[in-house]
Amino acid sequence: MLLRTEKLSKQFSGIYALKDINFQIAAGEIHGLVGENGAGKSTLIKMLTGVYQTEEGDIYWEDKKVKIMNPSQSRNLGINVVHQDRTLIPTFDGVENAYLGREYPHRGIQVSWKEMRQRVEKVRDQLGIDIDLSRLASELSPPQKTCLEIIRAMMNDCKLLILDEPTASLTDKESEILFDIIGKLKERGTSVLYVSHRMDEIFRLTDRVTVFKNGSMVSCMRTEDVNRNELVSMMADEWSGEGIKHNTSFGNVLLEAKNIQTQDGIMKNGTIQAHEREILGVFGLGGSGRTELLEAIYGYRPMKSGTVEIAGEKQEKLSPANSIKKGMILISEDRRGKAIIEGLSVKENILLSSIDAYSKYFHIDEKKEKADVQDKSNALNIKMTGMNQRVLELSGGNQQKVVFARALMTDPKVFLCDEPTQAVDIMTRSEIHKLLRKKADEGNAVVYVSSDIKEILEVADTIQIVAQGETRNKLKNENLTAKEVLSYCYEDA
Repeated sequence: MLLRTEKLSKQFSGIYALKDINFQIAAGEIHGLVGENGAGKSTLIKMLTGVYQTEEGDIYWEDKKVKIMNPSQSRNLGINVVHQDRTLIPTFDGVENAYLGREYPHRGIQVSWKEMRQRVEKVRDQLGIDIDLSRLASELSPPQKTCLEIIRAMMNDCKLLILDEPTASLTDKESEILFDIIGKLKERGTSVLYVSHRMDEIFRLTDRVTVFKNGSMVSCMRTEDVNRNELVSMMADEWSGEGIKHNTSFGNVLLEAKNIQTQDGIMKNGTIQAHEREILGVFGLGGSGRTELLEAIYGYRPMKSGTVEIAGEKQEKLSPANSIKKGMILISEDRRGKAIIEGLSVKENILLSSIDAYSKYFHIDEKKEKADVQDKSNALNIKMTGMNQRVLELSGGNQQKVVFARALMTDPKVFLCDEPTQAVDIMTRSEIHKLLRKKADEGNAVVYVSSDIKEILEVADTIQIVAQGETRNKLKNENLTAKEVLSYCYEDA
């Protein structure tokens, strides 16, 4: 056996992300790994690649017990990973990117660029990949970037290649190129751990498939011995939102986005419609394009085609500033990267999107600023020493409340919420749910993205399915179960 784990476990703050995982990959095998969001797939990958260290349980490589302490050690064993998010340097060409993390060959004190190029070309040609290595990574298409990452992985003596949602941003034609390469890797005896939400790819490519759920390993079986419905049943909890009060009567359409296609190709065809008094849940698995859809609608992510209307008015110029002006606000899933400025105070963060409202004739109405910030802080119960406290010093839940306070300062009609309760405590999560329900009941529209099926079923009045870069079914949240919602995500287009 090439790789096996025994009772492998991982805790974060006393909560198990993985628990007692007994997992195996054979030499030359293509092994599928499936499970809904939060099942533990990414945690396993990070432990195998040395991002997370092993604290409980054991890892065996070629029947020898190993301690993988860092990514470099993992690569030296022969384990390489191609992440869903590309890890190329845009201003490096193909050869330079293929050598990332590797020592450059020298002739004397000079780098031997010729030797580098020859070695990368040799790996490229062995894999049958057609790519111009002289081009910058920024000039490559999504499948070419994936191929370049595979070349980089195979520069080592790669015995196990981990592919994490490799076709998330690829077209069907582009995916076929990748499948051909995977076939060649198998012929060479390289094992592949194939992580994907796309059932057709799992059944087409893999020899065996392992199912994770809630940090536990449910089952491992030969792929030919299981069907799609059985796999989905193993992944989903038997839980529904039955009995939770939802709105069933909506007002006018406040947001309508049609045929959205992003320039990066991740969202291929997205259409949503959100009404007054409606919380529209948007659910999709990792790499489905749900975040990209919201960012495109808001004007943060460049669109290739599509239209956006707010309260019946077509938006000719999509940008965050224009969206705010027209009454639409985005709560980003990347709180620290895109939503707060950690070095600024609570007051300054809350005022970021509405500072112009307090400026008149070169004068700032500081008294009104303070009054309005205090009002929003009190309404959201932000725990702080004062409004001049740096937001960096607040807890994650209170930082998220600051983000919502800033949103409320713009008095929006449409709330775009991308994982708004991510990394917050239970109390803050409940407060956010209540706030958004209150705003919907007041006549606003809320678009709510969550990777947690239970949360979607708790919060949403309707649920829009997003899969493989496309919007699909829109479901009324009436006696829906997690299994039903998840099943729509795995249907073929």
